Amino acid sequence: MNKNTLRQKWSKIAWSHQIVMIGILWMATNALAYKEDPHHQFDMTHNMTNHTDITFVQVTNVQQACDKESKERGFGGFRISVEACSFWSGNTCKVITQKTANFHTIGHEIRHCLQGNWHDMNGEIKR
Repeated sequence: MNKNTLRQKWSKIAWSHQIVMIGILWMATNALAYKEDPHHQFDMTHNMTNHTDITFVQVTNVQQACDKESKERGFGGFRISVEACSFWSGNTCKVITQKTANFHTIGHEIRHCLQGNWHDMNGEIKR
């Protein structure tokens, strides 16, 4: 094998590694692009209600249950993956979660119960 052939092989290997690294970095940045801050402060004076009756429903498949509830209410389901969801009407709110949930998820859904829909169409929080 001469020097030029060896350089070409190394060049091809280096190029393929660059493409793989770019792909990995792209996926990592997209996967971590949106992370809700559990310590973010929000204005509680924008509540649509300060009194609501809440029903908690614990399910095995949250995505399926949330999509079903959304479609039954005429909303057409979710365009994003969800860990929980809430639906409200007047002073009643229904929260759907896994059979185990953390404080942040419950607090997030309770905020929906008090303040309504404050996400944009991509699931990003309106600040």
